[in-house]
Amino acid sequence: MLNVACKCGWGLFYAVYVGAVLFGLLLLSLMLGGFMINRVADKPFVLKEVLNFDYTKNSPEAFVSITSCDGSCKESNEMLKIRGVRAIPRDHKLEITLSMTVPESEYNKNLGMFQVRVDFLSADGQTLNSIRRPCMLRFRSEPIRLVQTFLKMVPLVTGYVAEIQTLSLKLKGFAEKDIPTACLKVMIEQRAEFRPGAGIPELYDASLSLESDLPFFKKVIWKWRKTLYVWISMSLFVMELLFALVCCRPLVIPRTRSRDRPTSNPPGSR
Repeated sequence: MLNVACKCGWGLFYAVYVGAVLFGLLLLSLMLGGFMINRVADKPFVLKEVLNFDYTKNSPEAFVSITSCDGSCKESNEMLKIRGVRAIPRDHKLEITLSMTVPESEYNKNLGMFQVRVDFLSADGQTLNSIRRPCMLRFRSEPIRLVQTFLKMVPLVTGYVAEIQTLSLKLKGFAEKDIPTACLKVMIEQRAEFRPGAGIPELYDASLSLESDLPFFKKVIWKWRKTLYVWISMSLFVMELLFALVCCRPLVIPRTRSRDRPTSNPPGSR
């Protein structure tokens, strides 16, 4: 009975030992797979910022900092050396989504078309590129506005609905080059026929969303990064297991003790 208990104990010990070795190999393969994916897969740059336009200027402007920005994106050489870090990888195409909430006031309706400009600035204030897009309130005829106001009378009076429009502008066409983008300057350009300080739409609030578009192959890797991580980790685990079985077999599968066999007497002996 004691012999059976010892065999069961040794069997349990060997099972736990082999399981620990396999778990260690699996953990190592998962760590190596994660390291490889982090080195290969590039994460797209995403930035969301609330814009605060300076209406003391004829053309209100707002700055969005990417790496460093003091309001005019001009810094000393020492600060450039310290902060000389590229936030957006090279050759990434940038897509900007500008959202503006404007009231449906008579002023905005009479203003009509206005233009928004976005400047891509380097850390020393150099303009790398500029993108302009025209914009205006969505047109609604007077009968349609009256019908909509009548249908929304109760929500308008109680304050659940406001007479506003949310304008969304998508700006594309810029890709990161050798000089990294450190700051964005968003400007609402003044209409030419208006006097200084006029020709600017009324705004409730505005926000900007910046997202980088990865190159094709990097985009495929980023979209399938979880699947690639599983396949790479499992492949590494199989390779580690084969290497351990071929080169380090006693460490993976320990040898059991040989049973003591009674020595048989040679024939003719007493």
